[in-house]
Amino acid sequence: MVEALRKDAFPLLLRVAEGVFRCVFSSATLAGIAAVVLSAVIFTVTYLNHVVYIIDGDSATVTVTREQDHMKILANEEIRVTARDLVEYTGANSGRFGQIIIQHPFRVSLTVDGETLKYDIMEGDTVADMLVANGVELRSADKITHPRATELMPGDDISIVRVDSRRVEQEVTIPHETVEKRTSVIKNGTTRVLQYGADGLKKETWEEVLENGEVVDRYIVREDILKSPTTAHVLVGDGSPISNFDFSDKYPLDADGNPVNYISVLRNQKATGYHRSGKAWGAGYWTTKGKYGETYCQAGTVAIIRLDEMPYGTKLYIKTPDNKFIYGYSVVNDTGEFAGNGVTVDLFYESYLESVLNGARFVDIYILEIPGG
Repeated sequence: MVEALRKDAFPLLLRVAEGVFRCVFSSATLAGIAAVVLSAVIFTVTYLNHVVYIIDGDSATVTVTREQDHMKILANEEIRVTARDLVEYTGANSGRFGQIIIQHPFRVSLTVDGETLKYDIMEGDTVADMLVANGVELRSADKITHPRATELMPGDDISIVRVDSRRVEQEVTIPHETVEKRTSVIKNGTTRVLQYGADGLKKETWEEVLENGEVVDRYIVREDILKSPTTAHVLVGDGSPISNFDFSDKYPLDADGNPVNYISVLRNQKATGYHRSGKAWGAGYWTTKGKYGETYCQAGTVAIIRLDEMPYGTKLYIKTPDNKFIYGYSVVNDTGEFAGNGVTVDLFYESYLESVLNGARFVDIYILEIPGG
């Protein structure tokens, strides 16, 4: 462009000057003036103009101009900028070179705290730059779709999930258990409550994890029992034997429920029931200990007044003839002052109510085995 200006401007200026000066000055004077004018033109074209490089995004323009106002330079080059654009101008230096750099912002969206916001971003800005510039706090537990060092690109959609935690306490009912005890001390098909149950209560402390205010995970961190549950015990009448003992391998029963092998049988004998709380030991404990397990007083140990006929450790089988009541396999383990009313045997029960429910019954007593006999 400089060369073209020189080629066009010089001849024109010289012809104009030559025409004017010939009318006024001599040839010698005219030659001197022409040299001065030529020098002025060369100075104007060469030294008052400067080169400006314009970098606009991915495009670049070079222009020669005497203009110092960078906005006018851009206007002359028909390069439009807006208030959102970033324009950096470096004026012409001693080498007569200037530079204009134009950065056009692009938009990205940020979704946080229930809002989606649009931000103007310059090339090279990172997610962290955007957050700092717009006063958005990113806490250590928060989640973000783009790492903070990520360089942003047009159309990026960044999302921040706020992560919080809290502790919640709640009282919870502890359901009580029900233990059924099958027996023949009550009629078949009936039930009787030995002990009423009661629900317990506990306080649970939970840690909840929230994302944007919604619970996404929870786990228990502590449990305090405020009230322990009480187990319900219920008798269920189904004809089952009451005794805990089982000697059926040696003394099996026939189809009618009677022992196949026995020494003798005492029929229509009066039987009552008794109970002792805790782990009680019968009078015959030291005789029977170790022979049938720990024969402390339990369902299956009985008291006999006729120890000469059925000494401690004698094995029995006790039932009614109709099989509606079956005490079952038994061991003589105690004695007592209960024979005044014609009672032959006192049957041990593991609860007072069961002993009461026994009342007075008439049973058959099968003598299966006598110690030393």
